[in-house]
Amino acid sequence: MPRIVAKGIKKADLKKISGELFDTISNIIERPREAFTLDLVETVAISDGEELSRVRIEISWVARPVEVCEKVAQAVNNLIKPLNYDRVMVSFNDIDLKKEFDFVK
Repeated sequence: MPRIVAKGIKKADLKKISGELFDTISNIIERPREAFTLDLVETVAISDGEELSRVRIEISWVARPVEVCEKVAQAVNNLIKPLNYDRVMVSFNDIDLKKEFDFVK
């Protein structure tokens, strides 16, 4: 059920690494990759009038130990680093499944 939201990365770059991203995280947390979602929110980070080369990856999932988060964050960084972005930021949000609602047509 991990939901991944990527910001500040080019669509072509995200498409290139998406399969390996799912496989890598799936292996670390032992969840099937079919349980994952990946969304790209196209944004531009700006500071003092300059565009920043910064990628933000936000992962929402059921709470996991900080050691697992660190391992996933490092793996995500290792996938994105070769794409030549100046900074990679990875954050985690815990989902409370009791407050989760999914409506399908």
